[in-house]
Amino acid sequence: MYLANLQLARFRNITDADLFLRPGINLLHGDNGAGKTALLESVHLLSRGRSFRASQNAQLIQREQEDLVVRGQVKAGETQQLLARRKGISGLNQARINGDNASRQSKFAEILPLQALLPGVSDLVLDGPGIRREFLDWGLFHVEQQYLPAVKRFRRGLSQRAAWLKEAPAHGFQGDPWVAAMAAAGVEISQWRQQFIELINEQLTETLKSLSVEFNCQLAYTGESFAEGEAQALSLLERSFDRDRRMGATQVGPHRSDMTILIDGVPARSVVSRGQAKLIASALVLSYAAVLEAKKGAYPILLLDDLGAELDQFHRQLFFRRLVEMGCQVIATTAEDPQQLVSDPVLQSATVFHVEHGVFTQK
Repeated sequence: MYLANLQLARFRNITDADLFLRPGINLLHGDNGAGKTALLESVHLLSRGRSFRASQNAQLIQREQEDLVVRGQVKAGETQQLLARRKGISGLNQARINGDNASRQSKFAEILPLQALLPGVSDLVLDGPGIRREFLDWGLFHVEQQYLPAVKRFRRGLSQRAAWLKEAPAHGFQGDPWVAAMAAAGVEISQWRQQFIELINEQLTETLKSLSVEFNCQLAYTGESFAEGEAQALSLLERSFDRDRRMGATQVGPHRSDMTILIDGVPARSVVSRGQAKLIASALVLSYAAVLEAKKGAYPILLLDDLGAELDQFHRQLFFRRLVEMGCQVIATTAEDPQQLVSDPVLQSATVFHVEHGVFTQK
């Protein structure tokens, strides 16, 4: 599976673009502000319905224009899917798949799975648990069909229970109308997360070795108590009930758990440098890609923004070599000379675009 064609109109500084991409490495080379990251942003928007760096349509639409359009052709073997999104300043939000209106936004992400390595990728290791939960949730969305419905049930319960808790009910935990459904959904989420982390761990050691990383790195899930079953989940919720009522929100469950990254049994964020954190995060992305291919028979598309700033030259070469071995489609940006970014064998098989003032020219 790969993104074969991408068309943009009125997206940031890109007035009009029509790119034919290849299944392997696609490099976007140009000065800062040329439009390289905007193109990655458009692919992210096409798949997930939102930008990775802007929250409002007006920030994405070209100045003095009313709307933007992104279209993509996704090929998988002999089949192809045509995806299209149009967003307007006035709140217009059209989404179509093969010309038909798409009511399920998640279908786009299913057809066009993505994983992004953006500036600040080390945050996956060094930042708080929210970014790691998002990593787990997107990974599981692609490998477990029932995961998203369970997440939606749990989040709906969180919202409804928060409103109920604020009324300070006198009848206590036994009268809680939401807790049973939340416990059931929370157990499903926690068990799937544990299984997914185990799958990534199976890949991670070999991936780190391929990147010439010598320390021992493993993942663990902090929500293991919730994963033990509904009886244990209900017990945890009952013990937390008084605190939940005081806080007006549920304090235990998968929305509070974390994917802990350990180096020789010690949390990585307390012992690694930022450079080491970048290597670990890169290895996690590659390991996730291998899990997706093993489970679904297709790698995600990898979006790499300014990778030259994230890894030193030695590890960049190893990273791209691993990507070539895996057969991932990669769309990467760089302000450096491509010959300095990747080795000659990789560059010879890559598709290179020069970007200047929002115009893309294949070299």
